[in-house]
Amino acid sequence: MRKSPKQTEYLYATARFRALEAGLVGKDRIEQLADAANAAEIFARLEEFGVAIVRDASGEVLAEQTLLGVLQAALDNIYESAPAPELYDFLKYPYDCNNVKVAIKCYLRHVSADGMLFDFGTVSAKDVEKMPAEGNFSALPAAMAAAAPQAIAAYEKTANPRMIDLILDKACFADMLACVKCGGDPLHLQLLGTQIDLVNAMICLRLVRMGGGEQARVLLEDAMIEGGTLSLQALLSAFEGGESALYDLLAHSGYDKLVQAIKESDGSLAAAERAVDDYRMALVRTVRYTPFGASVLTAYFYAQEYAVKNVRIILAAKSAGLSPQTIRERIRTSYV
Repeated sequence: MRKSPKQTEYLYATARFRALEAGLVGKDRIEQLADAANAAEIFARLEEFGVAIVRDASGEVLAEQTLLGVLQAALDNIYESAPAPELYDFLKYPYDCNNVKVAIKCYLRHVSADGMLFDFGTVSAKDVEKMPAEGNFSALPAAMAAAAPQAIAAYEKTANPRMIDLILDKACFADMLACVKCGGDPLHLQLLGTQIDLVNAMICLRLVRMGGGEQARVLLEDAMIEGGTLSLQALLSAFEGGESALYDLLAHSGYDKLVQAIKESDGSLAAAERAVDDYRMALVRTVRYTPFGASVLTAYFYAQEYAVKNVRIILAAKSAGLSPQTIRERIRTSYV
């Protein structure tokens, strides 16, 4: 990767993405989708909002392809506009990670991974699908390339598919950190560090609620991701102290607003996950007041990820026959 461009080199890209923000499916539009009668009406409204709807030969809407198309278009715009596109590879790494995890699991189970891979990682989905059989993962980002054979070996030793996820998720964050550090954007570093803290905190919360114990402690040690501000030792101490100790740790580590939101919720893990998502988006939303710079492009991609997540929540809720009010309680905060 080449040296990170100066923030002033993003003047054109910032202007372009500020214009693109007008097309985001934000709060008001999500509210309209929550009131829609069914999936057909949801996609009709999305088309009115300017979303490119993907249909099959008979004209039926292909929901997942449509939503993935939104993310693909966002990445395409970033890579077309950024003065150093490779510095945004960290946005693609989670999709590489998903692909290699799925490819390995399908290979081990002797089933096809066709249709289960994202085709907008840094490596093509077709190439990733062939990697387990060929035993060559070198085209992946460095940490994931090294971790993939370890994940296979761990599964063969334990027969636990979760080991594949644990090993590769940690490697993915290592690759993301390396990319973000190379780019040097302060907000990118803050966003990723916060994301790591939030992932670790939720892992700890789930294990505490499972009842703790030595097995859960070992799992916590294995699952913790490096690179955040919360140390492993601090999280282990909080784990030993229970849920209140975890909340105290978070509150004294700058996450007091998150703790307040969780405590004011219904207490479920789903509510805690929503609070975590909303906390992260609150940080992303600070980019709206940035006049120009690398983070404007990143914020746009995260805005689209949240929009897609909200549409999926609405579609699932409509399928389950939930009321618009219940749907609104599950929706995540939007960028706009």
